[in-house]
Amino acid sequence: MTELPSSDPSTEEALRHFANLATGVGVKRFAQALQISTRQVNRILSGAQPNPVERLLRSLQSADPEAGDRVLDYLCQEMGGHFVRHQPIDVATGNAVKECAEAIVAISDGQLTEMDVKEVREAISALIGLIMPYHTRTGGDNDHRIG
Repeated sequence: MTELPSSDPSTEEALRHFANLATGVGVKRFAQALQISTRQVNRILSGAQPNPVERLLRSLQSADPEAGDRVLDYLCQEMGGHFVRHQPIDVATGNAVKECAEAIVAISDGQLTEMDVKEVREAISALIGLIMPYHTRTGGDNDHRIG
């Protein structure tokens, strides 16, 4: 197999992230966790085999934004966080008000269902989306996982 082109900045960034994952715990341990060989990990690192981080990124970019956001939120929840999409301030404000109103209605009966938890989570996400531009402007980190 020939080496894959890496002139695209997102390809290079994805490879850097994959390398950080692999070397952070050691290639052997990382390969065992993925149930692949260390040779495969090394082939990915050398560009001779497709990078799973880049593939995930490309699949999210090619999907409907709402479907991609759900996948990202799932991944963030698996890692102990929550995905929040950046929005223009006027859109974020309207969304925050709407989501908070829906959350209040959802919990007003005094019983908390799985759907109520989803409404509350969406309200919190909308509020975080509202403050995220301020947080970024004031030097806060740009981590999209909130947890």
